[in-house]
Amino acid sequence: MKKILLLLTVFSMVFTSCDPLEDIYEEVDANASGVAGDVVLTLTDEDYETLGLSYGSFNSEDEAKEALPGFLSDKYPVWGNRSTALISYDLYVGNAFSVKNYTLSLEDYATSGSTLLGFEVTTTPADYLTDIIAGEYDEANEGDYVSAYYDQYTGSVFTVTPEVSLDENLDYGTVAGDLTTVSGGSWVSHSGAPNELMYVADGLTMADYPSSNVGGALEISTSGSEDVNTAISPELTSNKVYSSALIKLSEVGDGTYFFHLMEEDGSFNFSARTGAKSDGNGKVLFGIGASSSSLTYGTTAYELDTTYLIVTSYEVETGIANLYVLTAVSDVEPTTPEATNTGNSGNSAKRIGIRQGGGGPSAIIDGFRVANTWSSIMSNETLEDETVGDKETYNAIYTFTEGAWVLPSGNGYYSLTDTDFASIGIENFGSSTSAGDYLPAFLNLKYPYALEGDVLNVLYKYVSSSSGEQIRGDAYTKTAGVWVAHESTVVASLQLEHDGSNWLPDNTIKYELVDADYTLIKDTYGENPDFAAAVANLDTYGNISTFNWTDEQIDTVINTVINKHFSGMEEDQKFAITVFVYNGSSQNVVYRYILKGDTYIRN
Repeated sequence: MKKILLLLTVFSMVFTSCDPLEDIYEEVDANASGVAGDVVLTLTDEDYETLGLSYGSFNSEDEAKEALPGFLSDKYPVWGNRSTALISYDLYVGNAFSVKNYTLSLEDYATSGSTLLGFEVTTTPADYLTDIIAGEYDEANEGDYVSAYYDQYTGSVFTVTPEVSLDENLDYGTVAGDLTTVSGGSWVSHSGAPNELMYVADGLTMADYPSSNVGGALEISTSGSEDVNTAISPELTSNKVYSSALIKLSEVGDGTYFFHLMEEDGSFNFSARTGAKSDGNGKVLFGIGASSSSLTYGTTAYELDTTYLIVTSYEVETGIANLYVLTAVSDVEPTTPEATNTGNSGNSAKRIGIRQGGGGPSAIIDGFRVANTWSSIMSNETLEDETVGDKETYNAIYTFTEGAWVLPSGNGYYSLTDTDFASIGIENFGSSTSAGDYLPAFLNLKYPYALEGDVLNVLYKYVSSSSGEQIRGDAYTKTAGVWVAHESTVVASLQLEHDGSNWLPDNTIKYELVDADYTLIKDTYGENPDFAAAVANLDTYGNISTFNWTDEQIDTVINTVINKHFSGMEEDQKFAITVFVYNGSSQNVVYRYILKGDTYIRN
């Protein structure tokens, strides 16, 4: 009898369906790739390496959306339809703003009518900088910055043909003696006891200096008194005069000058008087006086018994004298001299002089040069005409606001000054003096009344061995009483769901109704006659009974709950709402919705 019933059952299936197993196949296909699972995952360093991200972060959400589905398929190969994953990952969002450093070119200065590598003294740079920056950075983001470095001449500018007026290597043989005698009258005494300034056969050297390692040198003594000089030809009576010498000091006293330019023999119209004194700690300070014996000393402490190249400049028209102390030859005149002094203008340079006197040093001096340009001090080659004049380097910062480059203004910007750096005991930020170590405390002192959430764009000087000086910056936010720097990498999350074939980015928000939500439903719909029986059942049993609630009623109250907690959602936003229901037994059931228009519909 059982066999007959089984045959009848099979016979019935054959005649009621084209494929008696079709429903079974469809159910299997719906979950073809395996079981449903849920995971909350934070990517590790090992995960980033698996993803080929050696830098440990994604550059965009799109990059994460492209990479993570495959990552999940490999990690959970048996998971299938309705599986979900919430993945936390590091997202690189970049700097708070961009700071470009730009140095003006000859073409930029030409916009002001200058033919020089710098603005002329009568020019107002701000009249041209905006257009120059806009031309260089025609595409920018709101809030970007440009730090423009430019030069401006401080006085007269002139064009000269580089020429050497003196190249004195002291090549007077191998026998030591007093300088005036061994030089055969090239050097003459003009003050003090004669025959005290001595010639020595061994000279000084410095790589690439053109008056190096030729002949002997002269020796001056702190106890000597003879002063000597030698002629310059051609004489220099205008523009700028440069003089140089190699020097190695063995002893220094309280300080006085030992090397200078002078007019006629017997005249005491000296200029560019170069001197040295003890720093009080066994080292040397170099100084210069434009025309007076009262010198301005630099702050750098130099070593005894070390060969240095000293270079002076004297501008005839202004009386300004500068001193540079070099440890190696430099083809370019340094921006900042070791010391500067201003004295009488109009002195001509017809001779150079060497002085011995009380307080002066004991030293070996060699390789004297006098020329009309820095370049001809450093080279014996035939050089092209060049422009000579003192200039200063400046820095101006502009920001891109409402489509134009303008000077920063308002309360959301601050640029550290040299005075600010001095107040925190450093000259600039760098690899060993991180801005983050100093700025939070500095900003608390600078802005003691800043409010929670205030944001300040802070720009500052940064110096590195590879790129030199530049302007950098970051945004700082007042957070819990502390100024916190912008984070270039933040933690982001991406939700994904398996559709039966692939992992797809999913914006589903999961939410479980709580007691307050059920109270909201009763308060909202309790007086509605269409919901009277359903709400009464909810009030009695504390759940949504599918025997008392229609699907339409459930959808209506779920819309109310979602809109209560999640306003302003975008089209196609998905929700997975967990509801406590009774459908023969009390249990949690997940209802899925998607926003279409202004209504959440079953998904």
